[in-house]
Amino acid sequence: MNFNAHIDRSATNAVAYELLSQMYQRKDLMPFWIADMDIATPEVITKALQKRLEHPIYGYTNWNNDQFYMPIRHWFSTRFNINVLKQDIAYSPSVLFTVTEVIRSVTNEGDGVIVNVPSYNNFLNLIQGNKRMIVGCDLFDDEDQYSMDFVQFEYLCQMPQNKVFLFCNPHNPTGKVFREEEILKIIEICQKHDVYIISDEIHMDFVRRGVHRSLIKYMSDYDKIIVTTCLGKTFNISGIPHAYYVTKDHYIKKLLQTKVAGVYGIGAPNMLGLTAIRAAYMQCGEWVDALNAHIETNMQLTETFIQERLNDVLSFRKPDGTFLAWINFEKSGFSEVEVQDALQNEGRIATGIGNTYEMAASTHFRLNVACSKEKLMKGLQAIEKAFNHLKSEQN
Repeated sequence: MNFNAHIDRSATNAVAYELLSQMYQRKDLMPFWIADMDIATPEVITKALQKRLEHPIYGYTNWNNDQFYMPIRHWFSTRFNINVLKQDIAYSPSVLFTVTEVIRSVTNEGDGVIVNVPSYNNFLNLIQGNKRMIVGCDLFDDEDQYSMDFVQFEYLCQMPQNKVFLFCNPHNPTGKVFREEEILKIIEICQKHDVYIISDEIHMDFVRRGVHRSLIKYMSDYDKIIVTTCLGKTFNISGIPHAYYVTKDHYIKKLLQTKVAGVYGIGAPNMLGLTAIRAAYMQCGEWVDALNAHIETNMQLTETFIQERLNDVLSFRKPDGTFLAWINFEKSGFSEVEVQDALQNEGRIATGIGNTYEMAASTHFRLNVACSKEKLMKGLQAIEKAFNHLKSEQN
């Protein structure tokens, strides 16, 4: 398990590299922006895919069997101590497809979808793209953790036009892992006001402090919940589209399955995605543990570097989950435009731009630390160079 190996991605059409010119002012940047890892997929999965590809026919493949259900049930049982019932699980083309279609099914155009802000940027894009209203519920930085304002949350939930809470746990981009008392409060408020909960748990395997509390555990108390996830983040296979969801709302489950097959004509699952699920969930638990240890080391490196060399301009503490560092430059006094200009043109580094997560000018940028220690150090040095340039210009 060498997570510090250098892997050349230049000939793989990697979005992290090939879309730099669309996202930033230049393309000769070190990519730390998109949420996939510069870490090799586990060899167990690679070998399973190779073995499947040795068979000369790659035809239509069925997911509705125990080869799909058993690994998912095994993973949730052994990793999260949750008994997921077979009848509550279904395959989906992607996590965002599931999110979008549930929103379209339980809301009308103009209705509100509540999201924590800052928010995963694609949540904001798909809400707007489907002509629904983004309803932000702030996450506040209380110095030692991010917290929800439950007074604001209930106020938003009681408005009849706000019919969905789009939940991200663990949270992207802050890395917050929601505690059980917070989740119970969310469910209590949503149930009281008949608000549907969509829980995106794609970062569920990246929890290093605390415990991941999947909303699957609480579905018996409130059935207007759907949990959606996939293996793309955990095992770095986002180039093999697939997902699955869990819900006790069998009406919505049937509706989604009908849409997949009868409306969009995309009912055939990804053969390689199914193969990866079997290999990963049955054999890669130790690999995930080792990966989290590596990410924790990188988060500690980031925190120490900032404390020792950039403490006058940046604030950062290790998140409890995800592999994403949400770095605050507020005390630097520089604007987001100034900071991004320096990062890109002086540091030559591409980071996640804060305003894409906050719908307004931001005092943060997002840094992906799921890479080798060597690459991360180069990225941190690039950030230091950018802020040293800003300070020299100021003087």
